[in-house]
Amino acid sequence: MARRPRSYAGVLVIGITAAALVLAAIGNTEGLAQERTTSAGVFTEDQATRGEAAYLRDCAACHLEDMLGDGIAPPLVGVPFSFRWSDLSVGDMYAAIRTTMPQGAPASLSPMGYVDIIAYLLQANDYPTGDTELPPDEDELQQIIVDESP
Repeated sequence: MARRPRSYAGVLVIGITAAALVLAAIGNTEGLAQERTTSAGVFTEDQATRGEAAYLRDCAACHLEDMLGDGIAPPLVGVPFSFRWSDLSVGDMYAAIRTTMPQGAPASLSPMGYVDIIAYLLQANDYPTGDTELPPDEDELQQIIVDESP
């Protein structure tokens, strides 16, 4: 049985083509949204203060003033918060909270009210404040990723 000669040239061409495609994809970031994270300071101190007032009025009955939950309502600080939200977007958090909370009256707060509460939750979980407020725009919130730790 005769052996076929190996075509190293063909393998080389395929390898160079693949490398060129990868480099082109890496270099072609024009038009892609810049990913931001919660560690970059995506809310203000004033926004978190407004969020605290809204939280105490609309959330503390179930999640308690210390945010540790009541056994049915989950804790909103520490490991449970990180486990639930890490690597998801602030937009995911906004959508989940807006469509389910407050219990018995979902979507009853203003978009800004929900965003202010999220700012307070981030502050309570030691994320830093910044110079701009979280916007009540879901598309913009989808571009902000919750870091595992601040």
